[in-house]
Amino acid sequence: MNPKVSIIIVDFKKADRVIRNVESLAAQDVNFEIEVILVDNSCDPENAEKLKSLKAYQGVRLFVSEKNVGYIKANNLGAKVAQGEYLLIVNPDILWPAPNTLQKLVDFMDQYPRIGICGPKQINEGDQSVAMTVRAWPRLPLQIARRTWLRQVPGIRGLVEYDEMKHLNYSETQTVDWLQSSCWIVRKELWDKLGGLSRDYFLFMSDPDLCFRTWEAGFEVVYYPDVSVLADGQRASAGGVQDFFKKWPLRQHAKEAIHYSLKHFGRGNPHERYLAALPAEETA
Repeated sequence: MNPKVSIIIVDFKKADRVIRNVESLAAQDVNFEIEVILVDNSCDPENAEKLKSLKAYQGVRLFVSEKNVGYIKANNLGAKVAQGEYLLIVNPDILWPAPNTLQKLVDFMDQYPRIGICGPKQINEGDQSVAMTVRAWPRLPLQIARRTWLRQVPGIRGLVEYDEMKHLNYSETQTVDWLQSSCWIVRKELWDKLGGLSRDYFLFMSDPDLCFRTWEAGFEVVYYPDVSVLADGQRASAGGVQDFFKKWPLRQHAKEAIHYSLKHFGRGNPHERYLAALPAEETA
């Protein structure tokens, strides 16, 4: 087997949804080979047993972790054994409704070698709204404001809405600061060069970190809405300040957001630097 695309799915107690994900991937009409690498972080024998049924599909490999090693480490483990030219990092809940989605995504990457990371449009399955998967570079004060009453204060509200990219035209292909890693296609060569997702994190903030390093390395991060996938609309980091002491993911998100802010403090905007360095005819 010589796969062009290695699809990595890290699961945490969502076996039923992962099965639907892989079934819809198997129905994709592509002119290249794919492999699917499942990493089960659930530490749940029943969940693992359900996932074993997917080994009936050609090219599916399952790795069951003895402990929850975290999102970052699990994806890096999957990438380490991947053989494809491209890595497709996919959350368990993603579904592929159109049969040509994966082909168009890969064709787009083949056509534009300067793109390092690309993400399709995501549609929330429940209300069919467009998921806001694009973000401006994280700024800790605004991350705090988003979860409190401060987001309604005049002046701050506009900054929060910009941070959330609510002004973005989600029907336009464009370069962006960073994309949530719920559905990413990444050049494997670039991934290896950058060392994959940063081990500075356990669950969150590795996606803006890798996008930051992608721009610094001279590659583009692009949102590509000509293809779309379905998502369940649930986010592990959802919740306000009132949930902070109730939900471990919220506390972990805050911890890793602080670490990201300290790590990237004073390093400027590599997206803007990249665009400023392009020849005039390429920015017109």
